[in-house]
Amino acid sequence: MTVSGQLGGQGESLAGAVSEADLRESMGRIRRYCDPYRELLVRPEQGTRLVQMVEGLTSVLERKSVEPIALMHGVERRNLQQFVGTSKWDYDPLREQLRREMAREIGSPDAALVLDGSATPKKGNATVGVARQWCGRHGKVDSCVVGVYAVYVGLGGLASIADSQIYLPPAWAEDRERRAKVYVPEDVQYRSQPKMALEMTRTLAAELPFEWVLGDDEFGRSREVRDGVWALGKSYVFDVPCDTRVRLVGHKKIWRVDAMAKSRSIRKWKWLRVRDGEKGPCEVVALALPVMTERDGAEAVAETLVVIEEPWDGRITYCLARSRSPASLSQLVQHASQRHRVEEVFEEAKGEVGLDHFEVRAWHGWHHHMTLCQLAHWFLVREKRRLGKKSSGPDCEHDQDGYWSSTVPRDNRQDGVAGELPPGAERGRPPSPLASTWINRASPPAHAVNRADFSQ
Repeated sequence: MTVSGQLGGQGESLAGAVSEADLRESMGRIRRYCDPYRELLVRPEQGTRLVQMVEGLTSVLERKSVEPIALMHGVERRNLQQFVGTSKWDYDPLREQLRREMAREIGSPDAALVLDGSATPKKGNATVGVARQWCGRHGKVDSCVVGVYAVYVGLGGLASIADSQIYLPPAWAEDRERRAKVYVPEDVQYRSQPKMALEMTRTLAAELPFEWVLGDDEFGRSREVRDGVWALGKSYVFDVPCDTRVRLVGHKKIWRVDAMAKSRSIRKWKWLRVRDGEKGPCEVVALALPVMTERDGAEAVAETLVVIEEPWDGRITYCLARSRSPASLSQLVQHASQRHRVEEVFEEAKGEVGLDHFEVRAWHGWHHHMTLCQLAHWFLVREKRRLGKKSSGPDCEHDQDGYWSSTVPRDNRQDGVAGELPPGAERGRPPSPLASTWINRASPPAHAVNRADFSQ
């Protein structure tokens, strides 16, 4: 009774309905799946504990912390507690092995790396990193632990967590006594979440093939992050706050991005279908403008402002983008839309493998739990792929175990060529009615705008 719940029961969202034979085969594959990771651990009993944890994390247990998993296996709780929470086995080699598998099986030069932070509510003050800080789950500042994550989105849109690190707030980073109690390494200093994300991207760029880096405005507001990603030879689309200041290429006036978007003619916008959603096609109205963004003590940088509005609820997203090869508005919007995959992965990882069920206090305990959850989630993604729930496509081949791996084509694009869009590029016609971009302007209100107002 392990993986069956995720592939055939409550894990329906990840893998869909499968046969009993498929379930039995998947359950039997866990030990084989864990073999390369067991070999990276020093002692045989650690390998046994790893298998037990992965089986528990992929099981139908409602709570996927150490105690329920120990009860499921009929083993001493403290053995698993020691393995996850206090043992100091090195988790980096396991994560590197995980990324090698990702690169082999879903790797693509056009893949995306999505950066995001996620908070887990925690009471008390003993758990590493716990502090009153923004908690997205509660929608307010609250006591929580924050992790910074990188999700790899590869072939067929398959995605899994490639890396995770705990954010250490300044009060923690500066408190030597508190750090010592939870075994924070001496060389760990305070780093902002954007800086953590950039360092993570540098590491992953050496291990995984990807072209695009995406992230929300926590990372997009940082010029250091955007410039750092570009310096790595990657393209990016980052959300930015609505009060971000830019100027149109060839002009001197400084605009807020929201004001600039409202000032554009209706005929500059295009209606695009982004993807097919559960309730029908997801459509947006979008605009791209070539802009300059200022740098302290340096020349301004040319970027593309992308504004995306969801027509039916009025939600507006502002992005800054740069592409290593020419990219149309449609392509930029498609890449920006991939950012939703990180929320889906978090939902899967928290609901199906207990990503937020950690009950550890120490630095290495948090990273052990995250590593085990990454292994468990990747196992479920591999099983979904093996069972054929996604088409492998023409550029893939199957290995001897029935998994398919990517055949990565050579990337002949010229490095350093920016893909900025000219004014008025990619014009089209949005659906009617339009949403709130058009409200409080000289244009007709949303319900009165029709397709005739847009260029054909």
